Amino acid sequence: MTGPDPYPDSSAVGARAAQPGDPSGATHRRGRGCLISAGVLAGLIVLAVVVAVVAIKRFDSAAAVPKNFAPPGSLPGATPLSDRSLAFDSDRTGNFEIFVAAVDDSSAPRQLTDDPSLDSWWPRISPDRRTILFYRAPAGVHDLDATKVSLWAMDADGSNPVELRPAGLDGWTLQGHAEWQPDGTALVMFGGSRLNPQVFITDPTGQQPRQLTDRGGRNIDPAYSSDGRRVWFVGCPKSFCSDGDQEIFSVELNAAGDGPVAEPIRHTNDGLRDNDPYESPDGSSLGWLTQLETDGIGVWDIRLATIDREGRFTSEPRRLMNDSAVTSRPQWSADGASIITHRLEPGGADFDLVRIDVSTGRLEPLGFNSSSNDEYPSL
Repeated sequence: MTGPDPYPDSSAVGARAAQPGDPSGATHRRGRGCLISAGVLAGLIVLAVVVAVVAIKRFDSAAAVPKNFAPPGSLPGATPLSDRSLAFDSDRTGNFEIFVAAVDDSSAPRQLTDDPSLDSWWPRISPDRRTILFYRAPAGVHDLDATKVSLWAMDADGSNPVELRPAGLDGWTLQGHAEWQPDGTALVMFGGSRLNPQVFITDPTGQQPRQLTDRGGRNIDPAYSSDGRRVWFVGCPKSFCSDGDQEIFSVELNAAGDGPVAEPIRHTNDGLRDNDPYESPDGSSLGWLTQLETDGIGVWDIRLATIDREGRFTSEPRRLMNDSAVTSRPQWSADGASIITHRLEPGGADFDLVRIDVSTGRLEPLGFNSSSNDEYPSL
């Protein structure tokens, strides 16, 4: 057919029946059907994108910072703890509270916090041993939801608790794993979004965050090297990662200690979930937590490797306990000869604090353990 379209009304054209040998009606119907299908598909894609954006914003929304929050001008500090004391948290009173005890003493620990409406956990003793950092969350939340925690500090005797970082500060959806710089002049921690947390360095009061990492995926569990020149952390080699993609990384700091010198270095590559890297006091070894089996609560063990001054591994990682228990993050003794951690024995119901000889793997439960959870020691 040539010349002007004899059916200028498209609805009439669409309705015209096809005649034998004249497929024009069917062709028009198929064309209109394709356009409708394409339009519906495009609409569904747009709708899916909108729903995903809304869901991500709700999922990754920072908590509202209390209007009356004001960061402290300085940290609390009191008479220092003795070198043989450790801090830990326990739910022996019902909710989790902070306690201190002498490592080699079986007498009852001294309770430092007391608020049944909150879980207080993750104590970290300052290098001068006058201040204790710790996290708080609503009772029952404990360490299960990093979006609901706030960072606090108190005198080493438990007095003068002060909030350093409420949930949502600086627009962070989550935060955690605060650790002291060895000279006490800074903190390192993770914070930011759920899907892409980064490592930050702050002043001792948890303010003025400077972003140390800028990578895809998770960047969590930071801790300083023994000389303060490097930060160890857990990251993923790609932007989208599963638990098994978590590997050990480190980044060298600049002279000011507030930024990186170069890109982070990856140290493990074995498809196992790694967490909580900590360097020995003399800088000769690194210990970290690894999940070896994933059924149920799984099998977790501390792994150890010797390192050089640049943080490079000089030995293959070895397991410390090599059993089927859950052994948690390593806290080195001052002489590096032992590690104190919390541990769940096979079939057990609660975590206990234990001391493990690094050379032999000999295990000794601490004498003040309770029938409840005793965990997260800080030496």
